[in-house]
Amino acid sequence: MVHFDPETHTYTLNGERLPSITQILKGEGFIDTAFFTEYGRDRGSIVHRITHWHDTGELDPESVDPALEGYLSAWRKFRAESGFKPYIIEQPMASEVYRFAGTPDRIGVMDGDDAIPEIKTGEVQPWTGLQTAAQEILYGKRAKRYAVRLTEDGKYKLIPFTDRNDRGVFLAAVSCFWWKRANMKGERT
Repeated sequence: MVHFDPETHTYTLNGERLPSITQILKGEGFIDTAFFTEYGRDRGSIVHRITHWHDTGELDPESVDPALEGYLSAWRKFRAESGFKPYIIEQPMASEVYRFAGTPDRIGVMDGDDAIPEIKTGEVQPWTGLQTAAQEILYGKRAKRYAVRLTEDGKYKLIPFTDRNDRGVFLAAVSCFWWKRANMKGERT
């Protein structure tokens, strides 16, 4: 069973520390963090918590900061219009075969198909397709993959990822990550 430590954001499986999806994508140069801001990171984390609590029925609507209500409205609108029903909500997962881990935002059903929507509050980047492909690998079944971009004005945009090459590209990145770890000792910790 995978263990996730939220304080250090680390995953372990059978005593082995595994890289996260994000660590792999950053480490292999797919994610450029130069444009990330602390505000954007914090906003994204808080919106993820709010949507999580909404989907689990734990949200106290009075606790939502008015500046973030639009993001929650966008998520509610997405759920109502798409019919998406989550059955896995932010559950840490790991691949013993490929030796990586992650926590998909949601896995559920939409239009009768398994679906993996990744919640975003900023611009959706091309690497999000690789991120959702990795989540699909962790899930262990084929699923339709999406980004759901939520905006502060209560709107959302559903962006499908249909390139089946995303899976192979991510697995190549995992292979490169572990090769570098094994062969470039001074380069990685």
